[in-house]
Amino acid sequence: MSLGGSVAKLVGVMLFVQVILGGGSTVLRFPAAYHLVWGTLTFVALAVATFLLAKDHGTKSRPFLAAVTSMLDFVVQGLLGLASFGSAIMIVVHLANAFVLAALVTWLVVLVSSVENRITE
Repeated sequence: MSLGGSVAKLVGVMLFVQVILGGGSTVLRFPAAYHLVWGTLTFVALAVATFLLAKDHGTKSRPFLAAVTSMLDFVVQGLLGLASFGSAIMIVVHLANAFVLAALVTWLVVLVSSVENRITE
């Protein structure tokens, strides 16, 4: 497995932790700083994965395009998160977009796995 594929899979796990921290900050009153810092680290990991996927598979490959799409939605997610401070409606929109982001990152992991399985066969 390539390094880019490994980092992309790590992003999937990091995003899962991000959802737990976000729910914890909303429901269990964890400090929102944990959610914000972990989200920033997750975005950095996604940026690294995107760079590595471009290097490994090219900028016209499906895994790279899925990573770029995930990055764009992650930026939207961050902006929605910042807008959600003090607004219950924006929290719901932020949560709904979290499902979209999770689907995009899952698609990224599936694409990376399928491309790398084809290469090794």
